[in-house]
Amino acid sequence: MTKYELNQLDVRNDGRIILYQRPRKDGSIIPTWQMRISVPNSTGYKRASTGQKEQPEAIRKAIKTYEELYMKVLGGGSLQSKSYKNVYEEWKVNLPRMVDEGRKIYVEEQLRYAGSYALRFFGDRKIDDITKGDFVEYWMWRKENSARLQPMTGKSTPYVPSPNSLRREAGGIRNMFKYAVDKGWVTGVPDMAVPSHHKNRRPTFTRQEWRLLTRRMREWVKEGQAYGGVGRSRFVSQQYVLILANCGARVGELRYLRWGDLTTQSDGDIKRLVAYVKGKTGKREIVYQQGSDEYVKRLYDLRRGELGDHPSPDDLVFCNSKGKHIQSFRKGFEALLDYCNLTYDSQGNRRTLYSLRHFYTTQRLSEEVSPYLLAKQMCTSVEMLERFYGHVVTSLVPKEITKTKRETVQNTIRTNDTNVYSFERSS
Repeated sequence: MTKYELNQLDVRNDGRIILYQRPRKDGSIIPTWQMRISVPNSTGYKRASTGQKEQPEAIRKAIKTYEELYMKVLGGGSLQSKSYKNVYEEWKVNLPRMVDEGRKIYVEEQLRYAGSYALRFFGDRKIDDITKGDFVEYWMWRKENSARLQPMTGKSTPYVPSPNSLRREAGGIRNMFKYAVDKGWVTGVPDMAVPSHHKNRRPTFTRQEWRLLTRRMREWVKEGQAYGGVGRSRFVSQQYVLILANCGARVGELRYLRWGDLTTQSDGDIKRLVAYVKGKTGKREIVYQQGSDEYVKRLYDLRRGELGDHPSPDDLVFCNSKGKHIQSFRKGFEALLDYCNLTYDSQGNRRTLYSLRHFYTTQRLSEEVSPYLLAKQMCTSVEMLERFYGHVVTSLVPKEITKTKRETVQNTIRTNDTNVYSFERSS
């Protein structure tokens, strides 16, 4: 026992789970229990607060954390983790030293494969949290966001990279992961197989499944309220899911959305919520479906209650109780799908957060929205819509991007609303 780890308790009597309390400067003991956890086949420790003052509750929290970390390591993770960006930057320095002289072109190609699109997509994600499912999402995004520079005009035009090009890219990313394995940051390389171009259908939801999801999601949030911070996390995840499905944004485009990025556009006595997002392709404008302003207001009210005042324009929309950004909603979404028994679609394809973007796309197309307007809203191309959503693309008269067949007065933002929010200002 050290002077910084008082009242130590070896939960399993094997040194794997240690509970302890910390001293204050005046010598008194902080009542909240801390935990120090080590996992077989992994180096180092994981230190964290249990958030509990009662020892039995702290023990339960520590055991649960140990089991989660054990499964993480078993699945290829590590207690000593770095972000994709951090690993890439170190690999970039060391790769030229690890290969024979005269292989400059090889080094440049490997760095380009792992650092061009993948660095933009994964960025600050912890490398040991990146799984096969994340690469499924990455290859989807990769096909939607490829641009080729035209030598005559200097302009970039969208194109679909060939499977061979993507496989070469996967090879470079895989080599970087092997370097991370050697350094002990991950215990294995995830499956990053490039899917076939012929598999055009993407996992989404039917309207019946969506109604089930939204109904069960309310129950999921209510159950979480009995567990303190879990309730808040589920509540924020609920709004994130609803907003993604109602604006067609990419998963990462809402991550750093701030209140100052939201505004409204007037159309007579109706206002539509608009967000200016900073995504993989730069800054762009997204128009929310009518009624989805309610989900944004819920988050605003949550933060106003936590702060005791209105959040500032620079505050994040999706944040934890301390105002810090939430790095990923993936695990929460997977838990929600499991709760609703909706993890897989009817074809056996595993749903991901990108399924919400696909749901938005199919619903807008089934509402006879012009593919040209939809492509602009989603920052993609009509060719991509035709390639992946040809089964719902129609050639009927274009409609406004937010118009639906079941539009009602309750699904609009009226100018005479009495509860004014900072983002309810006309642009």
